[in-house]
Amino acid sequence: MTINSGSIPQSERIYQELKEAILSGEIAPSTVLSQNELARQYDVSRSPVRDALRLLEQEGLVQLVPKVGALVKADDFSDAVDVTEIRSVLEGHVVRRLAHSVTYEDVKELRDSLELVRGAVEAGDIEAFYHRERAHHDKLASMVRNKRLIRVLEGLVDPLCNRAYSAYVRSSPATAQVMYEEHMAILAAIEEGDGSRAEALMRKHIQRMHAAMLHMAGYDYQNIDLGM
Repeated sequence: MTINSGSIPQSERIYQELKEAILSGEIAPSTVLSQNELARQYDVSRSPVRDALRLLEQEGLVQLVPKVGALVKADDFSDAVDVTEIRSVLEGHVVRRLAHSVTYEDVKELRDSLELVRGAVEAGDIEAFYHRERAHHDKLASMVRNKRLIRVLEGLVDPLCNRAYSAYVRSSPATAQVMYEEHMAILAAIEEGDGSRAEALMRKHIQRMHAAMLHMAGYDYQNIDLGM
């Protein structure tokens, strides 16, 4: 594979492609990523490969192995549960805030975002749904205009949660419709100015979906009602 040396640095391109492959499950946990093999695959020197692997290590996706490359980290369920708990609280706070501050333009933008989600659901395009649903969560967070909160949410990157989310949606297409309907209910609560309901719905949305993902992965997560 040859990387176009345009505006994106080689290390960044390699990092992005490897990250996507790890999170989607294309590259499985415990896989050894050889620097030499990756350099041959991307037709680059080892330097940008090393830089890309360091970025993956910083996100907790791999463990560097001296003189070899990196090892894709195995699933850490305890960390995934912690991330889920924090995200449910923070994103619940996000929609509560929006219920009291959302503008007409914000609502229109959120409806347009959910139209894209609905289009992916109706087309059965699970790959598009995966990316559009995640983008909708990001859009909600951006609307509270709290830079510190956004940075905290961006830092809550857990490899297992991302990998399980991707696998769960792809293996259960009907789930996409349920998730879309949950988002519509959250938006309705925001429009009605019902912050408490919006928060409860978002927390349930995140907790239920992550519990289902962890359950599918074989982890006995009994503290959350799956609602299934």
